Order: sequence, then C-alpha cells, then structure tokens
Amino acid sequence: MAGMAIGIYKLLKSRSLDGLKLEELQLMEIKLNKKIDELNEEIKEIEKAIERLFEKARGAKTKSEEISLANRIKTLNQKKEMKQSAVIQLEKELRAVSNLLILKENEKDLKEAGVWNKLKKLEPEKIEKWLSSKTLERRDRQALINDIVSLTSTAMKSIDYDEDLEEILDIIKEVKKGEMDIKEASKKIKEKE
Repeated sequence: MAGMAIGIYKLLKSRSLDGLKLEELQLMEIKLNKKIDELNEEIKEIEKAIERLFEKARGAKTKSEEISLANRIKTLNQKKEMKQSAVIQLEKELRAVSNLLILKENEKDLKEAGVWNKLKKLEPEKIEKWLSSKTLERRDRQALINDIVSLTSTAMKSIDYDEDLEEILDIIKEVKKGEMDIKEASKKIKEKE
C-alpha cells in the first residue's frame, strides 16, 4: 500500500509540473481508486469476522475462552482501524492527484493567465498541502484560476489495551445473557473508534 502511492511531494520534487504527464496522473488516479476499494472490502470482511467471533463468544463456556475471543476481536478491530487510517491517507492522496490532473488539463489556460509559472516556483510541500486540502472541480476557467491564484498569493488516538479488552468482555457478557444481539455488539465496537 505505501509502496503503491508515490506521494505528490516526491513526484513534484523529482519532476517539475511541466514534466508530469496527463496519462501518468490518470493511471495513478485509477490505481488509488482501486486500492481504496480493495481496502474498503477488507474492512467489511473484518467487520463480518468480528460479528462471527461475537456469535462464538455467545456460546463460550469458560472465562478463558471469553478472554481469548475478546483478544481476537481486539486484534481484528485494531487491524480494521489501521486499514481505515490507510484509506483516509489514500483518499487525501487521491484528492491531490485528482486536483493535479485538473491543473494539467487546464495547463494552457493557466499559462495564458500567467499562473502556471507562479505554480512552478512554489515548493513541492506547499503544492502538495494545497492539492490535498482543496477539492478542485472541473468548472469554468475563471473560478479555477481564482483558486490557484489564492494558492500562489498566500490519527490515530492511543487507546488503553486493558480498557478496550474489558469493554469487549462486557459486551460479550451482554451477548451471552441475550441483552444484546450480535449486530448491536459489532456496532458498539465500531462506536468506540
């Protein structure tokens, strides 16, 4: 995942805006969309696995078995959180690539307006930050130029492991007593995030 996304900063540092090819940016956009979709599918599978473990915990006979299942749920939940974090990062990169693509598609107009040369002089870090934070749209030339002129002129929280485990064990108890169904238990885990 990290190897797949080159990063706009590195791309701009290694080449100028003029050196970027439209086709290359389109390919990056496709790859990023595909990776985001794959990660979202993996997240759904993890959520289903968590539900299955809660179902299994409902029939647990010993405290040891409950703790084991709670640990597995905790591990899966952490894995899911890491994947969600990766999706957020990839979505930022996708936004930057999409915006860069729009800039390249409007390169001629931007050059005519005298903005392109100002963009080329900006530091790659500043361009990357701006591209990641903005949502440029394919819209009229003047609005796009105004957005670009404004540029040229101007996570995860740490969670206590034992506390999480204790919360999951409490949820398992509620499931076993029939006070909560599996879907509710799974949702309650999601709410903690």
